[in-house]
Amino acid sequence: MLRFGFLLARNFTLSPLSLFLDTLRLAGDDDDRSRRGTFDWQIIGERGLPIRSSCGVELLPTRQITDPQDYDNIVVVGGLLNGTQYFSGEKEAFLRRTAQQDVPLTALCTGSFVLAHYGLLDNYRACVSWFHVKEFRNAFPHVRAHADTLFSIDGSRATCAGGAGAADLASYFASKHAGGKAAEKAAKILVLDRIRTGRDAQPNGELFPKAKSRHIRRALLLMESNLQEKITVTEIASKLGISRRQLERLFATEIQTGPVAAYLALRLHYARTLLGTSDLQISEIAYRCGFPNAGHFSRVYRQHAGVAPSEVRRA
Repeated sequence: MLRFGFLLARNFTLSPLSLFLDTLRLAGDDDDRSRRGTFDWQIIGERGLPIRSSCGVELLPTRQITDPQDYDNIVVVGGLLNGTQYFSGEKEAFLRRTAQQDVPLTALCTGSFVLAHYGLLDNYRACVSWFHVKEFRNAFPHVRAHADTLFSIDGSRATCAGGAGAADLASYFASKHAGGKAAEKAAKILVLDRIRTGRDAQPNGELFPKAKSRHIRRALLLMESNLQEKITVTEIASKLGISRRQLERLFATEIQTGPVAAYLALRLHYARTLLGTSDLQISEIAYRCGFPNAGHFSRVYRQHAGVAPSEVRRA
């Protein structure tokens, strides 16, 4: 049995914790009865003190702080980056003992900020959400941070961009310790279309590395969140609380392109990722990337990439 201990930051993000845990739960049980078969898990904390998530839901610890050797992996779940996400003295001491005793450490979402804050990611490669990677690099120059994949494994450190990527990282552990079929079963029950690997790209704001202002970064995130069902530039500007004209000026100033062209570049980038990492039909890729049909998608893709999607697939 592989034993996971979870340390939750104040205002931790609930979805990465839930997806990681449920993937382990479903992969480790023969059926779907929430039994602890191949994996065990505990929420580590001070007795009787609830831990508040960023959405307001509170969890009570299931195990007091003891010896890191009681676990095979300590998972740090990060939260809001408002200066309150770091640990009490007792939890910090436990985390440092974990590293000293060579117990593997895993960070979900902004948990990478917590590990880096305590110097536990120095000289390691770490996966950070593209939305926060510039901030992370500025704060922790000794960490080899990247935002090009969903998760990263570097020796005894595992890091994850967060969100649904937590399920993919848990699937990595499930496949390694329970087998690929167990991981696939968990993904199917969670209604995930496929298990993504450490080679799969996360939604990539780094496609526009000059984007610095929060308005532009939020606009790009909205675009990447709506690749299939497109939203208009006017709707994006409205969600940001600015006019379309202001948004267009910001795009031109910061990344030297317009929002419509940036939106198309993100859709084509995602299409290229799917062509290289999935077995989806080209018509399905066209649909997922917001194109009305495969023919239109192929014409636009060839116009911008110089090759047809079918040629990329064959290569």
